[in-house]
Amino acid sequence: MSGRGATSWIFVRHGESVANAGGWLSGWEDVALTPRGEEQARAVGRALAGLPIGRCLVSDLGRAQTTARLALEGRVVPIHTLGELRERHMGVLQRAGTAECTADGRKERYLLPWGEGPPGGESRATAVRRALAVLHHWDDGTPTLVVGHGGVLRGVLALFDGIGPEDLGALPPVANAEPTLRSGRVPRL
Repeated sequence: MSGRGATSWIFVRHGESVANAGGWLSGWEDVALTPRGEEQARAVGRALAGLPIGRCLVSDLGRAQTTARLALEGRVVPIHTLGELRERHMGVLQRAGTAECTADGRKERYLLPWGEGPPGGESRATAVRRALAVLHHWDDGTPTLVVGHGGVLRGVLALFDGIGPEDLGALPPVANAEPTLRSGRVPRL
């Protein structure tokens, strides 16, 4: 650990998964990347080729693991697998169609609010807090690639940008396999 100034963070949501392509919520379910998702992950690697990366922190779910491995192909970068970077647990909404959840109000009721989660699942607050806690541990000035999931990364990035938890539900989703750079200390809630 370097301890030299502000940490440079590169946040990447995993490449397109079979759940993304199928339009359903995967949460903690371990789903694979599609061939398009694999190519997106390789494209991330090409986009990041000129940036220093001292380590990679990655969710323990396969779609994020595969994205990190493909993005870092040909580079010697230590990869640290962290369960705290997992997507939210979707509870009863696991495998529910995203269009159906929007149409019947479950998205508005369970997925967008900060403190409310689906029955048997996690709130956005719980998922983002666990991710922030682990990022604080690694916040030591080392340029860091973080490969995770849309729901958690949307919350983390919004807080980096000074957007309050009550406004997170109105933000657009984080795109698959598009690097987002931030520099500085991990925000506190």
